[in-house]
Amino acid sequence: MKNIILILLFSVFVFADGYRDFAESMSYETSYEVALKRAKEQKKNLMVLMVTNYCPWCSKFEKKTLMDADIDRAIKAKYIPLIINKEEKEFPSFLNVPVVPTTFFIEASTEKPFHQSVGFSNKIDFKNLLDALK
Repeated sequence: MKNIILILLFSVFVFADGYRDFAESMSYETSYEVALKRAKEQKKNLMVLMVTNYCPWCSKFEKKTLMDADIDRAIKAKYIPLIINKEEKEFPSFLNVPVVPTTFFIEASTEKPFHQSVGFSNKIDFKNLLDALK
């Protein structure tokens, strides 16, 4: 039992800022206000990924799908990507969802979501979604 508790505590410290490491390596914003300002300046919409520290599907989505070079190019061609940790509670209330990962596509000028995708998506499905949202 002690070993399990130690492993859990260790993983808390190791993975607590995993989404920030992802954001930094992939050039995703981590502030809604900053991302919205950039989106308006560049006349793009927002793609917002809502995650938590302890969500294995969030991490899998980041690594298996979003880190793909083709997916990354497709996202950044049309959107300002933003990743938000739900546990930090620093985001507009309309982004508060019970399930993560959730990906929102938001019209920057109105701040209204025009699509919401819940859960993990593989590369093919996510690329198809990006193409369909044109």
